[in-house]
Amino acid sequence: MSRLALACGTRCSTEQFDTLFEAQVLIGDWKHQYNNYRPHSSLGWLSPVAYAMAWKAENQMDRLS
Repeated sequence: MSRLALACGTRCSTEQFDTLFEAQVLIGDWKHQYNNYRPHSSLGWLSPVAYAMAWKAENQMDRLS
């Protein structure tokens, strides 16, 4: 089973798309939600985007001091 299918659960692994475009749109929507809103335990319960923003802010402050 692919990493994408494992990550997005049964919907992606059982979904039958009518067109490639439909698959691209639905998987793109899922990817956006996963990266922008879903908290990840390995990132201190932040979304990947929130973690990246916090990391960038912290490291920019280190460079300034």
